[in-house]
Amino acid sequence: FGFIHESIRQLICRNYGEETWLQVLEKSGFENGKENIVNHYYSDTDTYVLVDSVSLVIKVTKDQVWEMYGAFLITYSMEIGWDELVRSMSPNLKGFLDNLDSLHYFIDHVVYKANLRGPSFRCEETSDGSLLLHYFTGRPGLYHIVKGVVREVAKRVFDLDINLIVQGRTQRSVHMNNGERVEEHVVFLIKNVGEPRRDSEGSEMSLLTSTNANFPEILDDTLGMSLSDFSRALPYHFIIDESCKLVQCGSELHNHIPNELLQPGTPILRIFEINRPQIPLDFENICNFINAVFVLQVKTSPLKKRHMDAMNQEELKEEMDALDEDPSNELTQGHHLKLKGQMMLLSSKKYIIYLCSPYVTSINELMQYGMRLTAMPLHDATRDLILLNQQRLTDVEVNLQLEANNEQLDSMTKELELERQKTDSILRDMLPKRIAQQLLSGEHIEACEHEATVMFCDLPAFQQTIPQCPPKDIVNMLNDIFRKLDRIIVIRGVFKVETVSDSYMAVSGIPDYTPEHAENMCHVALGMMWEARSVVDPITKTPFLLRIGLHSGTIIAGVVGTKSPKYCLFGETVTLASQMESQGMAGKIQCSKWTYQKAMETGRFEFSLRGRIPVNQRGQTETYFLTRSLKKSIWEIIDHERDVNVNSIEGYEELETSIENVTIKSAIRPDQRHSAACTIS
Repeated sequence: FGFIHESIRQLICRNYGEETWLQVLEKSGFENGKENIVNHYYSDTDTYVLVDSVSLVIKVTKDQVWEMYGAFLITYSMEIGWDELVRSMSPNLKGFLDNLDSLHYFIDHVVYKANLRGPSFRCEETSDGSLLLHYFTGRPGLYHIVKGVVREVAKRVFDLDINLIVQGRTQRSVHMNNGERVEEHVVFLIKNVGEPRRDSEGSEMSLLTSTNANFPEILDDTLGMSLSDFSRALPYHFIIDESCKLVQCGSELHNHIPNELLQPGTPILRIFEINRPQIPLDFENICNFINAVFVLQVKTSPLKKRHMDAMNQEELKEEMDALDEDPSNELTQGHHLKLKGQMMLLSSKKYIIYLCSPYVTSINELMQYGMRLTAMPLHDATRDLILLNQQRLTDVEVNLQLEANNEQLDSMTKELELERQKTDSILRDMLPKRIAQQLLSGEHIEACEHEATVMFCDLPAFQQTIPQCPPKDIVNMLNDIFRKLDRIIVIRGVFKVETVSDSYMAVSGIPDYTPEHAENMCHVALGMMWEARSVVDPITKTPFLLRIGLHSGTIIAGVVGTKSPKYCLFGETVTLASQMESQGMAGKIQCSKWTYQKAMETGRFEFSLRGRIPVNQRGQTETYFLTRSLKKSIWEIIDHERDVNVNSIEGYEELETSIENVTIKSAIRPDQRHSAACTIS
């Protein structure tokens, strides 16, 4: 079991350091971290290889390693939470060793729910007050572990200084249902070499052996109860003789085993199969493992019992002969009652009594064996165990339902969170980031005045394209263009206000003011002009040319609406920017003189003077055409790698050439553009 490997690792790391353990792993071929998985099963070969490697690295014998491990196992186990249990097992060393088998059973079946093959211990007291410890194991050669364990327990728990001598060591071959194995029997002589202890009253007390109680003399040894009373008091017991033949049994066994099999003199092997410990079911082995928890399974199923009870004598004889020929065939059919308890050698040393209860832990198991709670005596704790376990199973079922509900709630919460994230993402796309965050936080958004640069752009050729293209192609074409324009908007960090039909509106400098708002918008306009030329007009087969207008000034900005909130811009600046676009020319970026002045304050651009044009409410206004940036190349603006074999260094030559190769369309009036939008609708 992996706990053994972890104990060895702790032993080496504490006494020799981490580097030594890494050397052990390298020599044994284990991958670091894979050698000590606590609940993992490792083959015996893996453990032997690990111990061999430890022996070679720290330069001690394997027997010394095993003895060191045995001592450290007690230390480590008590450190990690077993201290109280170990100290509460017995007031003396003999009782502790005699109860090790039951402790192994508890660790095996309750703690780890495993099926481990552990050793067995049995103590005998000698006339001089020393102990003979009988150690039985199916793994020969590991008795040095016992030496370390016993010495450390004696020292830590009972404060004893003991001398441990191997008195004898034998091996024999044992035949089991699953094959043959070698069993080793080692006898240790344990002597206390320290001073005897005294209790609080000053009398000597033994921490090594048990103290015999002073029972009053029994004048009449006649048992004051009949065999029938005894059979009812212990309804599942049985007694066997030295030949392992049945002598007597409890009354309840007749409800699970055919009457013919419960006759005195029946070999116990006909009636039961031994599940634990894994030993042959004979008198000598039972005595050797007398301190172990014994689990026996009835060979006949309830159906077989009813069938045999209904047979006549001749049929019963044939059935018994068949059982002798193949005693294991019944275990594959139906539910077979299991019994769990202890074997006790009676004072005559010729008989063994098995004191037990049905190995049943739930109402469901009870019903499978055709039993009811009344089958358990009131003094038997199994009755309480079944009821408590039934309550536990009910609690487990409720907890499982709660866990399922919690998982469903968690799943719904995650789905809601994903939907919320989608909604928040859409809101952040519709509004500037700071404004969106304020709305999500529940803050009130006040309308504010800003200095900013507003841009409008459209496709002058779009109105001629609409009547000659299917609606689906028009939508796909606009989507292609706007997707490219949106990419430039994101790269340059300006805010897209809205799109109506083929018209695109953006603003730079809000809600967070930046002195470079005009410079940024000029770069956006150049990038958009470049990107639009990659989309071809399906009618004229020429690249689309944008018509762009820019104006800088004061605007009012605020959130309008609650269901579908929009960040809207108001003021003369918006109107003038729209007129810069509507009175512009395809393939040109027209800027007002205010945008021209602001852009030149922070950036370096090349403008060409267009002259004065009539503007509503402003009269004749001076305007400029933006041709290039002297600060950034086209490749920097659009964030694309330049093909050194094809493209010029700045990229503006290609832009100007492509514009010149396309027929410049006349400017389109705003009312025509809105008419085109209505046509699409």
